[in-house]
Amino acid sequence: MSFDKTIILPLCLVTLFGCKPGKSEQNQIKLPSESKSEISGSISITGAYALYPLVRKWSDDFMKIHPSLKIVVTKGGTGQGIEDLQAKKNQLAMISRPLTDEEQTEGIWVIPVAKEGVAPIVNQRNPYIKRILEHGINPQKLIKLFTGNESMTWGELLDTTSKEKAIVFTRADESGAAVVWANFLWKESTDLRGIKVVGDDEMIKRIQGNQLAIGYCNFSYAFDSITGDRIKDIQVMPIDLDFNKTIDRKEVPFSNIKKAHRGLWLGYYPKNLTRELTLGSIGKPTDPAVLEFLNYILTTGQVAVASSGYCELNDVYIKNALDNLK
Repeated sequence: MSFDKTIILPLCLVTLFGCKPGKSEQNQIKLPSESKSEISGSISITGAYALYPLVRKWSDDFMKIHPSLKIVVTKGGTGQGIEDLQAKKNQLAMISRPLTDEEQTEGIWVIPVAKEGVAPIVNQRNPYIKRILEHGINPQKLIKLFTGNESMTWGELLDTTSKEKAIVFTRADESGAAVVWANFLWKESTDLRGIKVVGDDEMIKRIQGNQLAIGYCNFSYAFDSITGDRIKDIQVMPIDLDFNKTIDRKEVPFSNIKKAHRGLWLGYYPKNLTRELTLGSIGKPTDPAVLEFLNYILTTGQVAVASSGYCELNDVYIKNALDNLK
């Protein structure tokens, strides 16, 4: 099997389009006159696990400003959020993958609110952790591990004589993380094999609980949002992108969330393992409360992005998003 070497090209335009904070307050849009009065009513938001902690933070802070407004946020995966939109069960969906052609033709409108990466993870107490960190695992072996019909040993993955089986975990829900990880492996999310888990929280617990486990998760779940350090017993696994059996400078796994975000900015992380996190609706929102909330997210609320463990939007993203709200 041949591999596209563009997987390791730097993100040359990252300074224009990458995850970098910007002075978004100056771009604040003018909303309908009625939104200037006290906002009331309710907003229902469902969808991606990747966005859930951040949207909960935004919602809690926004409700403190507008106590007559109730925002209910429920996680269930990107697919669930989109299904709820189509069934008119919510006003906004948390989406962590690109829309399909069918979803676009159905009139789903999205706006970016943050960026995020997907990382392969192993247990820090893995008996082969030293070799994992020194040599990594190349994409060809990861394809076989996550999509093959037979299990693999850590010896096969690391070119040793070990006979211990690698315990693979994947997502059972319709998650954007699974789509991103599968696309990185040149596969569809339905091709992924392994023990099924629901959500990033369960994925983290299962990897923590098994020294021979391997899986994947969103960056924001692999690191502590307060300290920025890796979650206990979780190690971001290096990928041997150039197949040289050595982890080079651009392949070294991140030790904290700040370095992870810097890696995204500088192109040290594969572009096809990163993506926009968006909020979507059926058509552009017209509800003043929803518009005010989205405006808040793109301006004042952006300060919560990095502190919650996510990658901030830059000025270009924010300006375009605010223009899209007009």
